Amino acid sequence: MQTGEDLYFEQCNFTHADLLHDIAIQSYNENYKHVWEDQGQAYLNRFYDKSIFKKELTASACQYYIIHSDGRQVGFFKLRDHVLSPHEPEECLELNKIYILNAFTGMGTGQKALDFIVDLARRADKSILWLNVMDKSRAKAFYEKNGFERCHEVALDYPFMKSGLNVLATYKRDITKS
Repeated sequence: MQTGEDLYFEQCNFTHADLLHDIAIQSYNENYKHVWEDQGQAYLNRFYDKSIFKKELTASACQYYIIHSDGRQVGFFKLRDHVLSPHEPEECLELNKIYILNAFTGMGTGQKALDFIVDLARRADKSILWLNVMDKSRAKAFYEKNGFERCHEVALDYPFMKSGLNVLATYKRDITKS
């Protein structure tokens, strides 16, 4: 599939909860089932319950966007006003989630989404864009290529998580420099 000129980002509201949930479950399963002894079921039940999306869609410090390409919903991302120490809260924007369905990866969709996110952050007068990514994720190289620098890591201790696949790395990018 080709990603055409019809790529756009739609800010979500409460009515998008079901769609966001569906994309999140599908994309998470496509990319992270292998990390879990239970294929991620306990994690999904805890952190991807539909009620969580509904609650977050009404929170002022949280924004979701659906990624559309050629008339299809191909992914989403979530931004949060959330501090990364030692920076000041007003400087920071967290890219808390970005998921693109596997059928649409490798075609520039992620790059265009990240460019859009950086632009949003700059327009909000943020200087630090940061995120967490699994250390063994393919996405890590993408973030490094886009100027993100590793600043922290932690070994997660969740039930059913496979040993050796549990390192979560924090990356940040000073968006005033690019």
